[in-house]
Amino acid sequence: MLKGTFNTITQSSQSIGGNRVVWSRVRELYQGGGYIDVSKYAPNTVIPAGSMVKFQGAGKEVLVITAVGQAGIAEVAQLTVTKGATAAGNLTVTLDGTDVTIAVLDTDDTAAKVATKIAAGSYTGWTAEAEGDVVTFTASDNEAKEAPVFAAAATGVEAEFEVLVKGVDPDGSDLTDVNGLIFEDVYMPEGTIHATCAVVRNGRIYADRVLGGGLPASIESQLPAIEFVRED
Repeated sequence: MLKGTFNTITQSSQSIGGNRVVWSRVRELYQGGGYIDVSKYAPNTVIPAGSMVKFQGAGKEVLVITAVGQAGIAEVAQLTVTKGATAAGNLTVTLDGTDVTIAVLDTDDTAAKVATKIAAGSYTGWTAEAEGDVVTFTASDNEAKEAPVFAAAATGVEAEFEVLVKGVDPDGSDLTDVNGLIFEDVYMPEGTIHATCAVVRNGRIYADRVLGGGLPASIESQLPAIEFVRED
């Protein structure tokens, strides 16, 4: 069982209890606390007391940092052309909200010809590669993107986008960013729409009791006001 006060707003209710002790003493919290982006977590996730975080200011998002780290994910989108051009005109490929215009002729009358022309375009922040009638776009940075859009105007071209790998923003999981530890367990049951947490900046913690394998020794120098008690 887990112990803690769960500062979450939900469309249902649930009771959690227990007697697990992580903090020996808490002297000071960051003023104002912050919120956790619940969209990053599956229902019934528990972020345990003592978890490493990056506190970014009162009322702002608190980034939960793991020892494994999460550097974000680059988006990969695939455009499959199913019909060539029947008339000259301009195609529009929109990646992350930026439009790129591709001119086609009526002689670009196969899907493969159109795909080759699309891949030859210039897409800032993306690479494009054609293979047959498919164009694969790969983002050059790791972050969430707006949905890709294709428009054919009156060219007769038909094509459809599919996102193969959805882009994900970095979550601040660089251990050098750790500047605080979560005070109490944060539980996000089914239906959670908002979650807040308090972050400790001064206290005494049983570092080996934090769920997930305990706290790495490398962060201790970054938190000089927290005393780390090692029992193992």
